[in-house]
Amino acid sequence: LKGYDACFFCAGISSIGMNEKDYTKITYDTTLHFAKAVLNQNPEMVFSYVSGAGTDSTESGKLMWARVKGRTENDLKRMNFKGAYNFRPGFMKPIEGQLNVKWFFKPFIWIFPVFFQSKSLTLQEVGRAMINVTQKGYPTSTLE
Repeated sequence: LKGYDACFFCAGISSIGMNEKDYTKITYDTTLHFAKAVLNQNPEMVFSYVSGAGTDSTESGKLMWARVKGRTENDLKRMNFKGAYNFRPGFMKPIEGQLNVKWFFKPFIWIFPVFFQSKSLTLQEVGRAMINVTQKGYPTSTLE
């Protein structure tokens, strides 16, 4: 893990059907453990974390997933990365051939971007934004 100037941490799962303890282990613990490991090897690294629209930075809202993601974002910002950015995309249209698309998203894949264009992104758009903040920085650490 040594010799990198950026990490795009895009791993995650749906919270549907999960309890807070298990969701925290996967979403918070795994992310922070990995972030610490790469930071120790790359002190000049920019770390970009894909969170999600509706994430709760106060960590005190009603939605479990939003609190856990908010805590994850907050703790990443406290780490000594050269830059730490939290991306909060709304609906992200799956790419052709993408595996493991949840069945309950399938009806929305074509409809949502038409009616909620400003809340819809492609994977390519998020990827380009992550590259851009790595190269140029950004005035705020949270990008919605």
